[in-house]
Amino acid sequence: MKTISDQIKVPLARDIMTRSIQTLLPETMVPLAIHEILTRHFSEMPIVNQDGEYLGMFSEKCCMRVLASLVELIDASKRDPPKASNVMVPRQKLFTLDPGEDVFVAMSSLLAKGFSGAPVIASDGEFLGIFSERTCLGFVIEAAYSEIPSAKVGGFIDPDSNRLIDADTDLHAIAKIFVETSYARLPVVRDDRIVGQISRRDVLNQSKILSSILRHRLEQPQTERESSLPAADTYLAAYGMLSDHSVSAFADMTSRSIGPEMDLFSVAQVFFESPYRRFSVLEAGKLIGQISRSDVLRDAITLLK
Repeated sequence: MKTISDQIKVPLARDIMTRSIQTLLPETMVPLAIHEILTRHFSEMPIVNQDGEYLGMFSEKCCMRVLASLVELIDASKRDPPKASNVMVPRQKLFTLDPGEDVFVAMSSLLAKGFSGAPVIASDGEFLGIFSERTCLGFVIEAAYSEIPSAKVGGFIDPDSNRLIDADTDLHAIAKIFVETSYARLPVVRDDRIVGQISRRDVLNQSKILSSILRHRLEQPQTERESSLPAADTYLAAYGMLSDHSVSAFADMTSRSIGPEMDLFSVAQVFFESPYRRFSVLEAGKLIGQISRSDVLRDAITLLK
């Protein structure tokens, strides 16, 4: 059976990768790295040395590990952390999909809005699962080999119920889920109906501990920092931990990378089998570009259509 690759020229990673990349040095301090991730709205940043050699990735999930470490220091049991209901994006503000919607239309909508996924809701309001960049890639791979003309969203959703939380789940428990799993978002449900959604970034942005430490670290002169930090020893300990550690202490040093000659559908397959949203493209061990799931999907849509 002929595949799409047999009939048309399929682009390679080097053809679609982004060459202009914001990177971190391995000695970059954790507060500055988190500041870059949050203010630039990156999901991850590659770490390279002065010679351009790729060392690993600092991501939102790495930031979650930092937050989890702070929570342990501060002894969460003595405080009343916010609950999912206080942090989540409510149902009425969520972008959702119908299971009968065309996959191409849904994929294009996600890309146009810059979303990596969206809840799929039945006509009676029941939450069915998540349609995401990753499940889109499942369609791309199937279409590339079977030449299916199109499909419906309902056939390409992730129904994993382990990602569901309720409105009373506290922020520390949510952070733990994000650290221990590859989930990027957690639907908040009540009686099988979605009432909201919370993402890794929502948790990071809502962390008063983290934001307080970052604010003092990045915005105030050294002489003011010590006097204006909260007096509690635990806050000072958390501040000291962040200030004394570089990104290497929390980075993912085993993150997946690819070569520039890998073709589009092979890259899609690797993305589908991994939790990563971006791959670093390496040549002779040096970073030459970066390719995201959305990059792959945009080109795949063009080819499949």
